[in-house]
Amino acid sequence: MTKQARMAFALLMGLGLTQVVNAVTVNQTYINKTGSEISQEKGRYARPTIYTDQRACGEPSPNAMACGPSIISVGTQFLQTQESQHGNYAAKMVLAHEWGHSIQFANNIRLQAPYMELQADCNGGSFIRYAVNKLGYQSFLEAAVSSARAAADYSTHGTPAQRDAFTRWGYAQGDLLKCFNNLPK
Repeated sequence: MTKQARMAFALLMGLGLTQVVNAVTVNQTYINKTGSEISQEKGRYARPTIYTDQRACGEPSPNAMACGPSIISVGTQFLQTQESQHGNYAAKMVLAHEWGHSIQFANNIRLQAPYMELQADCNGGSFIRYAVNKLGYQSFLEAAVSSARAAADYSTHGTPAQRDAFTRWGYAQGDLLKCFNNLPK
């Protein structure tokens, strides 16, 4: 490797480390605050309890999952990884996405795959708009889209392009009800 290539590589590695160091710290306070913020917009549709690092849905490892209208189970390390890999407040999108599943459970919404997941992505996008307009956050749409695209699986969760589009559509609409009543197909 040439000296210039080594310097470029070192610079890129340094940038990656800077992102990790500057990532928002995900802990119980962050999760509780995010749950409260999401509830301000979506609480009349579902009010799940967020269980942290407990595998409340019986999942094999703590990640993020809703398993009914009243339970969201998340792992702090999983959410911290989202922040570190995709950008600040990506974990808020993950929590808003799971809250969307709780709303689906509460309203007995059953859609063919991948539309259950895409509707939850739309819900997350609408929360980002709420967080920007009502809570004063800088937009974290790009971090959210990056996280959603990375979790695509082409069958149950949709393609990266679908996850990107539905998250952005929810943000553009800025209205939770449009995600549940007028979801594009």
